[in-house]
Amino acid sequence: MLEKFIKKDRNEELEQILDEKNIEEQAKNLLQGILYKVEVSYKDYKKTKITKITKDQYIEEILRDIHRKCNQIKIVKPTQKIESEEIQEALEKNKFYIQDGNIMSYPMEKKLLYAIEKVSNNKKIVNSKYGTLTNALSNLINTGKNIDRIEPLRDFNGWSWTTLKNEIENIRANLVYQTIRILLGEDFLDSWCQDTDGIIDYVQVLKEELSKKYGEDLSNQFFEKLEQIAIINESEENPNFKNEIITLLNNIDKKIELFMNTKENIQNITENKKQASKEIKNIEKILSQESRIKQEYERINSKADLKHKIFSIKVLKQKLSDRKQQLLNEIEESNYLLNPSNYLNEKNKLIKQKENLNVINYDEEQKEKVLIEFENLFLECFHIQIDKETEIDDISKNIYKFRYFMCLPFNSQKNIKDVIELDEFVKKVEKKLINIAIEKKVIVNVPFEIMEHVFKTRIIILEELYYKITTEFEKYYVQIFDENISEEKFEIQPKEKTKINKKIKIFI
Repeated sequence: MLEKFIKKDRNEELEQILDEKNIEEQAKNLLQGILYKVEVSYKDYKKTKITKITKDQYIEEILRDIHRKCNQIKIVKPTQKIESEEIQEALEKNKFYIQDGNIMSYPMEKKLLYAIEKVSNNKKIVNSKYGTLTNALSNLINTGKNIDRIEPLRDFNGWSWTTLKNEIENIRANLVYQTIRILLGEDFLDSWCQDTDGIIDYVQVLKEELSKKYGEDLSNQFFEKLEQIAIINESEENPNFKNEIITLLNNIDKKIELFMNTKENIQNITENKKQASKEIKNIEKILSQESRIKQEYERINSKADLKHKIFSIKVLKQKLSDRKQQLLNEIEESNYLLNPSNYLNEKNKLIKQKENLNVINYDEEQKEKVLIEFENLFLECFHIQIDKETEIDDISKNIYKFRYFMCLPFNSQKNIKDVIELDEFVKKVEKKLINIAIEKKVIVNVPFEIMEHVFKTRIIILEELYYKITTEFEKYYVQIFDENISEEKFEIQPKEKTKINKKIKIFI
């Protein structure tokens, strides 16, 4: 109870943590600057983002990460030359370098906080059974999480909300992370990012949650685009990954070629099944009598060099049993493929896998199209979410979430609100939000064109917004404003009973 009345001295807590670490004075000053700026900016961030995490929880998490994950923090000047070529290249590219809990950073608060977040990551948060997707999706989500975590420091200063695209380390990863956060909530992403080594299959959880909320068809489409984006992102970040995918694509092409030659492939599968059955019978004969096991033991060892000899009959029995199980699995797979329906499914899976992996060869326009398709799927899902959440508090939150989404950077030149390929679904969502908000008396009966601009404003507190319609040279103009900030006026088509020169509050 005392914590409700006694405000913790965060600087003192930081000092205690840093005293246990190898942290130099300049790093301490930067960290204190980070805490101060978060104290100033977090209120606006929380309102804009609609996050449940309080300022104290956010700061506590930063201090916890420093305490648990950071061994050393060293600040270097941008002009300083480092002996290690690897470190020098990393500093010039990222403005920081991390290894084994040690951080080297330029004297930039945002980059230092990003490095702290990055060093705190669980490296693999996707189950290994997803193969090439494991690292690609892990890295995409982790990068999005790192970018998300420094947002209060990066985009808010206590009086304004400004996003500079060149300060976002990976715009694509940030957009994907924020998209999933809006659909499934920050609790889901927090749990996923805190998972260790992908033990829980969060990909399956993601699919199930999406399917439960938005339907199986949208869930499948959404995940397919997410997979493609993860592969695109990893191939750009990691040249070795791209080479792995090229090799994998070559192997898939060979498998597809086999499947396309159905008659010959079925014959081969049938023949392999016969051979496996024959070998199983032989193993069972050997295992059925001790004398035969002994004969097999002597036969193998008489031909094998020292490295490949079997040193006991017990080991031989285990090897034969293991081989029998392997052959049984092969027969089961053969039986599965000999079913015409299953054969066709496996062929289609290979074709789909090739299609998803082939995104590594896409040009920039094709990559952008994948991201557009992903965000259109998000808008379809969000439209369903709006229909389900009709309580006044939920409607207000959805207005904020949608405004936040519209202001997200899409690429280095445009925000989501500027992407014309999304216009159809954007307008559909806007109309639904406006109609429900008017019906439930969250907002007054605001003209659609005005609310369109509300969804794009960076004035932080929407409940304090007003609009006023004026006339100039027989044209009608609207200005949106609060007590401190006025947006640039824009032209509007007049309607019957349009009120002129009247200050009208938008939110009830």
